[in-house]
Amino acid sequence: MKGDGMAKKKPTYLQTLSKGIQVLEYLVEHNSTTVTSMAKNLSLQKSASYRFLNTFKLHGYVVQDDSNNYILTDRIKKLGSGIIPKIELHNIFVDILNSIALKFHAPADIISNLGVWNGNDITYLAQNNNTTYSQFHEGGHVPAYCSALGKAVFSLMPLPDIEKYMEKTNFEQFTVHTTKKENFLQELELTRARGYSIMNDELCVGLKGVGIPIVIEGQPAQYALSLTRTIYGDAAKFYEDAIPLLQEASEEIMGYLELKLF
Repeated sequence: MKGDGMAKKKPTYLQTLSKGIQVLEYLVEHNSTTVTSMAKNLSLQKSASYRFLNTFKLHGYVVQDDSNNYILTDRIKKLGSGIIPKIELHNIFVDILNSIALKFHAPADIISNLGVWNGNDITYLAQNNNTTYSQFHEGGHVPAYCSALGKAVFSLMPLPDIEKYMEKTNFEQFTVHTTKKENFLQELELTRARGYSIMNDELCVGLKGVGIPIVIEGQPAQYALSLTRTIYGDAAKFYEDAIPLLQEASEEIMGYLELKLF
């Protein structure tokens, strides 16, 4: 054997996570901080300090006041007790959906939705607060075959699951534009090719919708986001504006859904 034996192994760890734990411990100790103060005390670049604090803000561990102080919430205490209530996640989803709607002129006319496939149809899990469409409400259900949410989810489902759904489903025609059973597979092919679904006057005349699936690795297709609006006429501009907003929001929501806490 050469030398004193085998070379010592370097410890295996995630440097960023290690620094993140230091940041969290600092927050617990001081309860409140600023980007500059934390950067100085932890020997961080201000840009890194900002990213750490805003990551904790995103996940609800700190809030930011009018003076740009980051203040620790009670979420860390709840985490230590094994408690992260679903209501907190629901409120986070509603905030995200509200922010989407507010990007549009006349946001009260917009419904932004998070939906889930429940095995029979789509359930509205969360919606923006200012919706005026009482017939499509949070906690309610909508058929998968003629909704933007449903078509988005089904575009990622295996064919046997789709065929099973089609066999047991009565494709009720709510309007002359409602997707028919013989056209459903073709509609899903178009959705897959585009990357988003369209609902055009199918639930009621004038109501347009666009949806995208939320892809969670290792999990079956289940969740989707959509935006709907009453438009009598061409909705191309609405779809064009909605799609990037939905894509951005889906990335944010996906992180929470991957935790399997909802």
